[in-house]
Amino acid sequence: MADSSVADRYFEHVGTYSLAICKECRHGVLPSQIKGHLQRVHRVVRRQAESAAEEISSWAGLIQYGGELEVPRQVVPPIHQLAVYPDGLRCQVDPNHCRQVYRSANVMRNHWKKAHGWSVAGKGGRPSRLEARRIQDRTSKGSQTVHCQRLLVQGQGSQYFQVHEPGDNDPDVVPDGDAAWARVGEQMAKAWASIESRTQTIIQEGERDEVNPWLDRTQWLAYLVGMERPELLASIEEPVAEPDPRQEQQAEPVEAAMWAAIEGLARFSQASVIHRVGVFVRLEAIRTEKHQTRFQPLQPYMDEKLIGNHTRPWQQMLMFFARTQREHAWKSPTYRFTRRQREAWEALVEEAEKSVGGEEEGEGEDGEEMEVEGVEDEVMADDVDEAIDEMETDEPSIAANAISEPERLSSIQKACLEFCIALLSQSITRKEYDSPLVCALAVLGVKEDGWKGPEQYPPVLSAVIKVARFMVVQQALELSGPLGDEDQVDDDSAYESDNGSHPRRRQRKGCLQFVQEMMDRFMVRGSHSPMQWMLDLRTYGLKIHYNTTSCGHVEWVGRDE
Repeated sequence: MADSSVADRYFEHVGTYSLAICKECRHGVLPSQIKGHLQRVHRVVRRQAESAAEEISSWAGLIQYGGELEVPRQVVPPIHQLAVYPDGLRCQVDPNHCRQVYRSANVMRNHWKKAHGWSVAGKGGRPSRLEARRIQDRTSKGSQTVHCQRLLVQGQGSQYFQVHEPGDNDPDVVPDGDAAWARVGEQMAKAWASIESRTQTIIQEGERDEVNPWLDRTQWLAYLVGMERPELLASIEEPVAEPDPRQEQQAEPVEAAMWAAIEGLARFSQASVIHRVGVFVRLEAIRTEKHQTRFQPLQPYMDEKLIGNHTRPWQQMLMFFARTQREHAWKSPTYRFTRRQREAWEALVEEAEKSVGGEEEGEGEDGEEMEVEGVEDEVMADDVDEAIDEMETDEPSIAANAISEPERLSSIQKACLEFCIALLSQSITRKEYDSPLVCALAVLGVKEDGWKGPEQYPPVLSAVIKVARFMVVQQALELSGPLGDEDQVDDDSAYESDNGSHPRRRQRKGCLQFVQEMMDRFMVRGSHSPMQWMLDLRTYGLKIHYNTTSCGHVEWVGRDE
């Protein structure tokens, strides 16, 4: 039955012309040529081809030779099993007796010369412009363009014959030769351009002998291999709240609410560092090691606008989560939230939807859109850690009235704070890319034509780290409650009698204690957290940057300049 299906799959018996027609090639094949046709054209194995040829030969009424085939002499309707060609040329030199049809102008000219003794050119040599025009006119008059078909492709019975113009229910028309080749060329060019474009935009796996210490350290290539760079970059673009007919970008009101909320949270947290805490808290928040003594406290940004610029990496990571958590058609990197992160994310989405619905007015301000590029401070220190310390703390203090003191966080900003703290507080037990925050940071390292290197990426990490420290201080303030609640002290003193009439009050944790706990738990080296990954990678990137020789420049001074 399997061999029989080969014959039925490829051939059809057309009783009108007593011929077996190949369904895929759309032309007739003689019984003696069935085996070779199946093996050569359709790559059928020899045993199956022999069995199919034997079965087809047993079909009743099949002609065995091309000379037995009766080719139509009159114009007939198209045969559904055969291909229809629109570029047929029918001889018009003697239309009452000659009905020859060809598909080549050269073959037609040979036919005119041999069958009719007629030539479009009067004499040899290169014709003049006027003579060439006359030749063209005579050629047009000597033939007529028609639709044609043929039963066989070689030998006797392979001549073309004219058919009526196909209708809606007739077989598809095969394009003429020149147009077909031109179309094939265009399709091949487009396909090749698409392949080249995808090769350039899809992140390819590097060669095994390719040496790139930075990529080897970040592991971006292993995590993002096979992803398309334009899709990754689009996933971190700033959203628009309302559709703009001049742009193709779709409106994303919920994502836009998140974008504004995290910027408002960063501004609020920086203002809290300025107005609501002192030096002790800021010294704790600047630590990078446990039991570390720092002498320069956490400094806010000198210019209020800078906080908007340095919040952009956090905004982009939030957009990455928002656009990959919803249903999407593009291939995105894989990551997984913990239970706490999942609950915090769902709460953030809910608050963003409420904000869009008008249940709560957002308090975030729109900041300027600027990429964090270049190194924050142009320090050239031998020790990388000292360079980092200077980069973080060598920012002038601002006046107390430079940023207005905030009142309270909005609901969406609180939800945003909880989600960011949930991302930061994850403990990495196996691989760094088990952390969604590390996964999102990898997307921030992608460029259109490559990767952000040790010169461009450490400033991005510095912005993420500093805003994260602001958030930790803000979270400590939220946990400690109002100022009066955290400053309850013991009423007993050395000058009062200890008669037990005044029970000892238990002192609550204050902002400083919460900052200490959070810093030790997930904000310093040794905590095996995403923050440790960022601190170590920033140190490594700056070490490469400071130890890499810059490009040389040649200058002339004097009369030879």
